[in-house]
Amino acid sequence: MKNTLIYVALMLSMGVFAQLQQAPIKLGRSSESTASLPFDPSLKPFYHGVASGDPLEDAVIIWTKVTPGEGELPINVTYYVATDTSFLNITKTGTIQTDISKDYTVKIDVTGLTAGTTYYYYFEALGANSIVGKTKTTAATSDNLKFAIISCANYEGGYFNAFGRIAERKDIDAVVHLGDYIYEYAPGKYKNVSLLDASRSVLPTNEIVTEADYRTRYSLYRLDSNLRVAHQQHPFISIWDDHESANDSYVTGAENHDTLTQGLWTTRKNIAKKVYYEWMPIRDNKEDKLYRSISYGNLAELILLDTRLEGREKPPVHFDTPDVPARKIISQTQFDWFIDKMKNSKAKWKVIGNQVLFSTFNVGFGAVNSLGAPDPTSISSIRTAEDAFIDNWESYPTQRNAVIDSIKKNDIKNVVFVTGDSHCSWAFDVTKNAVLYPVAQAGNIPLKNPYNSLTGDGYNDTTGLGSYAVEFGTPSIASQNFDELGYSTAVIDGFEFGLNNYLPALGNVNYNPHLAYTNLRAHGYIILDLKSDSAQSDYFYVPNVITKNTTEALGQSISVLNNVTKIGKLNLAGAANKVQQDIPAPTSPRRITSLSNEAISGVIFTLYPNPTHDYFLLNFATITKGNIEIQVVDMQGKVVKVLAKAENQEIGNYQMEYDISDLKEGAYVLTVLTANQKITRKLIKK
Repeated sequence: MKNTLIYVALMLSMGVFAQLQQAPIKLGRSSESTASLPFDPSLKPFYHGVASGDPLEDAVIIWTKVTPGEGELPINVTYYVATDTSFLNITKTGTIQTDISKDYTVKIDVTGLTAGTTYYYYFEALGANSIVGKTKTTAATSDNLKFAIISCANYEGGYFNAFGRIAERKDIDAVVHLGDYIYEYAPGKYKNVSLLDASRSVLPTNEIVTEADYRTRYSLYRLDSNLRVAHQQHPFISIWDDHESANDSYVTGAENHDTLTQGLWTTRKNIAKKVYYEWMPIRDNKEDKLYRSISYGNLAELILLDTRLEGREKPPVHFDTPDVPARKIISQTQFDWFIDKMKNSKAKWKVIGNQVLFSTFNVGFGAVNSLGAPDPTSISSIRTAEDAFIDNWESYPTQRNAVIDSIKKNDIKNVVFVTGDSHCSWAFDVTKNAVLYPVAQAGNIPLKNPYNSLTGDGYNDTTGLGSYAVEFGTPSIASQNFDELGYSTAVIDGFEFGLNNYLPALGNVNYNPHLAYTNLRAHGYIILDLKSDSAQSDYFYVPNVITKNTTEALGQSISVLNNVTKIGKLNLAGAANKVQQDIPAPTSPRRITSLSNEAISGVIFTLYPNPTHDYFLLNFATITKGNIEIQVVDMQGKVVKVLAKAENQEIGNYQMEYDISDLKEGAYVLTVLTANQKITRKLIKK
């Protein structure tokens, strides 16, 4: 409450509440197909669907959110877990209570399960059932594992088509989400988001700072039908990156945080972490540590890092800023844990879930001359291009090299980094130095960090000598790529040409011999297919993200062989489907306990804070076009204040903040009158 009031005071000083008494600002618009509506009325009160995650051999997290009706009292929620879609063989059931302190989310660590088993689950509350979810425990032994590797889903950047394609797959063991699950910016403020119409505008209308803000942003994302079905059909194993808190964040700050207008970074960071744990199917722990490992027995161990909020120090100003004293991207405690996990793992493949690119590479070729040709002959243009990637492991070279030294010293085999953040596709051999002396022939211009260019092991791109692991970078689900950010074709071609090829203008030297593949344009995901003799990365791409579409194409397939630290063949056929195919969870709720004939035209998702003092935030959505009036009614049924009134309001998802400082203390009823429905919530003013 105190933080909310401080935020309100700040917003008042900035004039944010100047138009509170006007009609709701239209933030969403769509056709009346169910998939396009701001929420699916048939899912009441489980509008946000279900989710599962963090599987173990004998346990898995299951999650849902209940949207309360008229009151905001605690709600009892019953869960059912079975081995069949008809729930004839229920193995676990129980009841848990949720309330406003948890944003009415429900998260249960279901234990006592059988290893390597597919389960189905649903929830019951307020006389209705949720949709059925499908999940899977890990197995002690396996001859084939498949993971969908994803990151970077900017709601404004495009439609989540790739989530829909992932949901349709029947042989995925888990979805590994590498961060940027949400984006924190106000509408239209993140790079180039002018690709879509207002139907993908975000809520709230300000950059998210308060607890209510973060909760509202997650709520909006989880109403997306493609994201909802992906969570429904597969367990997620997730880590955060920066946008779950603020852009380019680190322990003590962020590029996109202003203490003067947004308060203490520590407060915002803690709120962001709290809401992440509320809304994500992730296992809670007493130490509040995101980094963890999940074992898939003999075949794979997922080692999940937190390179963002746990130990990262502020990044350097430029790529060639000396690393003195040595900067840390993870704490020494996490570093020791990380090395110990790799060294002692009994699994064939050590898969490192990692937020930002671990590999180094030269990107100065993105600069072009007046003719549009690659022109890496200016130290300023090279620095500008390199600084665009300042947020990576490369800015922490001492600790990065220490990881490689540990892999080498302990002879750790089959290390595979999977990485998000960049919005693009990559495949690297992981080296200390891909080029021993990367100095341009023209003008003697250094093309890489001096402190990382002239030391360490050399690299042979034929034999793989000097490579100690491989790295697969996943494209974005919807966040903007180079073409959508406004880069010309010449610039993108310059990047891709320089990244992947020998440059005659620079003495016919390949400055990225360790880079096997890159794609700077396409959106999609990776399927990582693990067998005892190989790991294969299949890059699947959707046609685009600016239209809703239901197709995808295999863009590239790359393999690495057992005990080989060099990427092997490219342009392979996609990995074959697993022999054992899962039965998908049914798309609609299993049954209705007490069927209601009430026609739903709108719903209140958030009324916060409640109790309140002077101001409150209201997030509601409508699925029918028509008149809307928002009233405050006293306990005698008298309308004491009309907060907003609008005629012919469009279908959409809305959020407004209202002033009730002129009302006396006591209990009221907030009433939203839509075309054919009266939606009410009890409102307490203290």
